[in-house]
Amino acid sequence: MSDSPVIYEEKQTLNLGLLWLPVLTSMLMIWYGFYHQIIKGKPVGTRPAPDAMLVVLFIIFGLLFPYLILKTALILQVRPDGFYFRYYPFHLRYHKISWLEIKEVELINFSPVRDFGGYGIKYARGAKVYVARGNKGLKITLATDRKLIFSSNHPEILLNYMSGHYHRQV
Repeated sequence: MSDSPVIYEEKQTLNLGLLWLPVLTSMLMIWYGFYHQIIKGKPVGTRPAPDAMLVVLFIIFGLLFPYLILKTALILQVRPDGFYFRYYPFHLRYHKISWLEIKEVELINFSPVRDFGGYGIKYARGAKVYVARGNKGLKITLATDRKLIFSSNHPEILLNYMSGHYHRQV
């Protein structure tokens, strides 16, 4: 990662809305089974899962999966040497787009579900899409004509910070 200072940073957490319901339901079911079978020693159901399997399910679906969903975030940064983005936990490091690589940046409105099939990292409409929340963002066209779409809580502010850099590089 670059040592250049961050001029602007925006962090968006994942917006699941009602999709939290199946996550919480499965998490609570796993916790219930773990508590009764492992902690209290009373098998759950007529054909209880082996204890080892229940422990693995508890770790994955009772702890790890909900934690990752809570921590998922799209982080956008403007720096003097380029535009940086990271979709944690899927990106282990920031990805950099230098100002020389950017051909055009425009504000867009979209429906995450209708236009891109939901939240997350997607390939849709000839672009790679990074959506965490909201229905506004930026479409960046690179010099190679590759397109990237990012959701943004404040797309106008982000565009203003970016405009001061990539336009004078062209």
